[in-house]
Amino acid sequence: MRDLFIIVKKELTELLRDKKTIINSIVLPTLLIPVLMFGGIKVSQMIQESNQQKKVQLGLVNAPQDFVALAKKDTLNQITTYTGSEDFKALIDDEAIQSALVFPADWQTQMDSLSTASVSVYRNGTKDNVNGRVSKLLETYSAQLKKKRIALLNIPTEKMNPMVQNYVEVGEQKELIGKRVGGFIPYIFILTMWGGCLLAAIDLVTGEKERKTIETTLSLPISKFSVLIGKAIVASLLGFIPALLNLTGLIIGLNFIDDIPDTFKLALTEMLSPQSITMILLLLIPFSLFLAGLIIALVAGATTFKEAQSKASPIIILIIIPLVMALMPGIEFTWATVFIPVLNIGLGVKEIMAGTINIGMYTAMLLSLVIFAVTAIYFSYKKFSDENAILS
Repeated sequence: MRDLFIIVKKELTELLRDKKTIINSIVLPTLLIPVLMFGGIKVSQMIQESNQQKKVQLGLVNAPQDFVALAKKDTLNQITTYTGSEDFKALIDDEAIQSALVFPADWQTQMDSLSTASVSVYRNGTKDNVNGRVSKLLETYSAQLKKKRIALLNIPTEKMNPMVQNYVEVGEQKELIGKRVGGFIPYIFILTMWGGCLLAAIDLVTGEKERKTIETTLSLPISKFSVLIGKAIVASLLGFIPALLNLTGLIIGLNFIDDIPDTFKLALTEMLSPQSITMILLLLIPFSLFLAGLIIALVAGATTFKEAQSKASPIIILIIIPLVMALMPGIEFTWATVFIPVLNIGLGVKEIMAGTINIGMYTAMLLSLVIFAVTAIYFSYKKFSDENAILS
């Protein structure tokens, strides 16, 4: 144990001498989530306010006067009248107009006969702000026409509504938000852990080769296994600590960012209870060791930092794919997914934050992560014990 402590102290001292390591592993992870939260909220507000103030260029064909009057009530609607023979696709592409509404020539006749008329709406599906405002305008106009027909037919309004939908939400706010946003949190954690473990593991193995100090380390009266375990622990710490600071940053953001909706903030605060945080951190400890062991095994034979990065970097694909799958609807935390690395963390954290985690499945997941960590350490030790690879 004393030998292991010596190696851990030595490696941590060397790594933390580098200011870039401190910035990347401590400063940035702490600020990352608050900046993302605050920046995301502010950008969203700015875009929403900007969209509300934008003018909408509407092209109208055969539009009835009551519709034109309704459209002009909003001073941001700019109306241009056309005959109907124009190429509206070209006009929209050229930004002469943003949407065109073509009413049938016999519109009034159809309305007088209480028929259902069709209005053609030319639009660019990517312009969400314009399309939303046009749809709202048409819905308002349709509601006015419906009201007139009800009055004309002398039908009580309540008879036109045969059914009222009354939704009774049985899920807690915590569960709803946890299932919807909980998948993004491990996405940030795991990618941050990967970056920390990658840089630390490469520096502790390949970096020592380049600095010509690996021979000195191996010549110490300490077993190679202790040396390897010490390096793996330090590399995992440089992955685990940023994830821990991500959590800290999230809690700080919830307490100091005022623009977060109160219901959302209250639910997130409840989700990030001491119990939930403890359960999440227990998963990240073996996972960080797994990443450290895996990366050391991959880079043990590399002779340069660049070569080590090229060997280890492709593994990021095997991390991103399960994380993306964890965000997809329909993929649940079941016994079929509980043993799949990365995917199980992504799904498990959602369940933890929603308060619906099955303790038996959680225990199985934690044990599987420990097994994966031990396996990765074993393979890294086998590679680290190969003198031809480690001293080349």
